[in-house]
Amino acid sequence: MLERELQRLFGFQTFKEGQKDIIEALMAGNDVFAMLPTGRGKSLCYQLPAFLARGLTVVVSPLLSLMEDQVAQLKKAGRKQVVALNSFSSKQERQKLLQQLNDYKIVYLSPEMLQAQDVLSALRSQLISYFIIDEAHCISYWGHDFRADYLRLREVKAALDHPPTLAITATADENVRKDIKIQLQLRQPVEILDRVNRENIALFVERYETNEQKVIRLKEIVREYELPGLVYAQTRAQAEWYCEQLQRDCPELSVGYYHGGMDSMDRMLVQEQFLSNQLDLICATNAFGMGVNKQDIRFIIHLQQPLDVASYLQEIGRAGRDGSPSFALVLLSPEDPFYASRLIQNRVEETMSLETLPQLLAMPFNSKSEQRMRLEQSYGEQGQTILFLLEKWDVIVDDKGTWKNQHETISKLKTYFEKQEQRRQHRLDTMTEYSENHNQCRRHLLLHPFDEHVRLQAICCDICGATLDSFQKQKHESTKDIFQWDEELANIFNQPYLERGAKR
Repeated sequence: MLERELQRLFGFQTFKEGQKDIIEALMAGNDVFAMLPTGRGKSLCYQLPAFLARGLTVVVSPLLSLMEDQVAQLKKAGRKQVVALNSFSSKQERQKLLQQLNDYKIVYLSPEMLQAQDVLSALRSQLISYFIIDEAHCISYWGHDFRADYLRLREVKAALDHPPTLAITATADENVRKDIKIQLQLRQPVEILDRVNRENIALFVERYETNEQKVIRLKEIVREYELPGLVYAQTRAQAEWYCEQLQRDCPELSVGYYHGGMDSMDRMLVQEQFLSNQLDLICATNAFGMGVNKQDIRFIIHLQQPLDVASYLQEIGRAGRDGSPSFALVLLSPEDPFYASRLIQNRVEETMSLETLPQLLAMPFNSKSEQRMRLEQSYGEQGQTILFLLEKWDVIVDDKGTWKNQHETISKLKTYFEKQEQRRQHRLDTMTEYSENHNQCRRHLLLHPFDEHVRLQAICCDICGATLDSFQKQKHESTKDIFQWDEELANIFNQPYLERGAKR
């Protein structure tokens, strides 16, 4: 019985809702698309089958921190046959790992790592039991914009002889689900879709005339309301700035910041401190939180207008995983809509005109990676997407960059990026409706894109009469422990922290 294996391998007595259905469908050899709400244990849905299978399970994961966190959790649970292969690995470590794939049951990789020929060749020599795309919404959200290797996963899947594939996420509306299935070329997938509503999270929006008023309100909340909490800002500079304000004016609290521009080891240090209750609060960009398994986050605050409903649901779903009442709050100011619109604009046109693309590709290059790097330097994050589309459309004739139908192709590229911008604008409009609403249940507006109906519940949103009073802090003594973080991180990464060149 699966329950017996669940207890033997992971120590759990029973499955959470939806888990067993997904596991059984995958183990029966089906392609599966699954959507479970945050905190429901999505990773178990592929980890259990992986340890029961004969071969190796490949897990595609979007973030280094997410891979390392899941590997660390499995090893702490006694499951040692798991490894992450990413840019953190040195050339020697990578070669050694690829030679020892027989020793593992699960290997975590990024979509970019799967484009390396030595990695793909080593995987093809293995019996691949399952092909897993964790946080599968990234295919539709990131693949079309700046991580085109997500769109190449169908080729990887074919190269591995089409193993049973699971695409799993917490939030995906009908259009995103359709796009994921098309991009992965899932074969008659079994669909298991659970509701996305988190009933224990109350929803609030507050409006202020200036950013200074927002800062004052933020300081009030972190002093008066139950901790720990997570504060989201839109840019790296904002995350650091808000953190500095709180560190200066709320010295009784332990506050850190987190964003994608930090050194990898520094990011892991902040994450581990937060998980171990050494930090009361993190000010972060959306780079933080995916896969972070912390049960007792009491609130999520967004300091600017969120850009889309699905991402917002993902982010607020990191609160209240223990089932206790929690809240999600957006602090708005009049300039927020302008800055939100700027963030979703077509970034290709802001860097270099597509008209210069033929000359750029005609310049000599020594390797595909050099050509790719040149495009990224010239077109930013969209350079990867441009190269993917040119290959997909088969318009490059030779290694000198000669094109067929140059003007037509440039027009197609512009149309493509305009369409992606329109998609982002539609998502922003839906989120703006939520934020600027004054008379309709916020939960209804959040769930409507997912065709989910609101059920009557005691604590809903500010429109339905909920208040923040019930979340005020109770008096209690601090129970923070003192950790030796050099030793803790060394245990996770199996080598001394300082030797990895991390900043103190």
